[in-house]
Amino acid sequence: MSRAVLVVLSVLLCHLLTVLGQQCNDCIEVTRCERGLALAQKNDQASQRQLRNVFCGFKNNNPQVCCSQLGDSLDRHPGLALLPQDCGFVDGNRIVGGGPAGLYEFPWMVLISYKTRDGLKFQCGGSLINSRYVLTAAHCIKGLNIAGVRVGEYDYRTVEDCVGQHEIQCESSIQDIRVAEPIVHPEYSGKPGPVLNDIGLLRLKKEVNFTPKNAKPICLPISSSLRQRALAGENATLAGWGFTEEHLPSPVLMTVNVPVHTPEDCRFSYHKGKLSESQPDLTVNKLCAGEKGKDSCSGDSGGPLMVAGLHSGKSRYIQYGVVSTGPRNCGSGAAGYYTDVSKYMQWILDTIKP
Repeated sequence: MSRAVLVVLSVLLCHLLTVLGQQCNDCIEVTRCERGLALAQKNDQASQRQLRNVFCGFKNNNPQVCCSQLGDSLDRHPGLALLPQDCGFVDGNRIVGGGPAGLYEFPWMVLISYKTRDGLKFQCGGSLINSRYVLTAAHCIKGLNIAGVRVGEYDYRTVEDCVGQHEIQCESSIQDIRVAEPIVHPEYSGKPGPVLNDIGLLRLKKEVNFTPKNAKPICLPISSSLRQRALAGENATLAGWGFTEEHLPSPVLMTVNVPVHTPEDCRFSYHKGKLSESQPDLTVNKLCAGEKGKDSCSGDSGGPLMVAGLHSGKSRYIQYGVVSTGPRNCGSGAAGYYTDVSKYMQWILDTIKP
């Protein structure tokens, strides 16, 4: 047991008679909560007080905390100034139910291109979170030869994207931008073992031009109320070209709505109903969503799982998930798994730079 855990354990044991364990959906061991571990390692009175306030029990003699409730300090994080307030615009003509997306429906969608033996290929997606950073999955970065990103694409078969029969509407030009720095979450682990902390960032070599309608950023859950939002039972939106390991992609940007499952259903599905007290819960920091015929095969690996909500007082798309792993058989009804962005806001804000 690490020294940080011993310190937290002694503090919490001293207050066990006076502190009641809280109830929350993300009660996890402090060593698995990024913000909680950082506080434990500080070992000062203020940090200990914060940990006591979110204490929710023990597992295998290790203290547990309500991890998402430790995010309130993010409300004053200097990195928030780098995330645009004008983001995630919800198109009034948005498509409901699935199919080809509208021309300007998801202007934050990004295609990631890779250098392969057969030339440049799109194999993952991502989302613009500001003019210099793309949010994606760690498995779309680690060990891969990234050539760059494409912003503003709709149909990658055509030079100019146009829709309509009587009133023709054509999209602005695409922007192809090289990557300055690929950034993988330091605690990422991938296949063949369990996929954990599957999140990463791409810093671009130059800024994206946000003047065209087909290039805009998506919103992130920046406030504590957005990060603590209960998503179970809500409909989320996926968009992408279907660039996953198991699925033939579509040349046109597609979208579909998927239901978000409860944490309990997510755990049961992921562990096939065999989760025991001694077995680690591998769905921590994950969301799961989908139903028969509607799953993450409709999106891109690394692409966004979006839910409409209030952001800065306006109805906006907010990115709550990153497509991580999906069902082996597309459309089978099994849930797709998404890295829970709200649990990684501390890391995102600590990582992005002007």
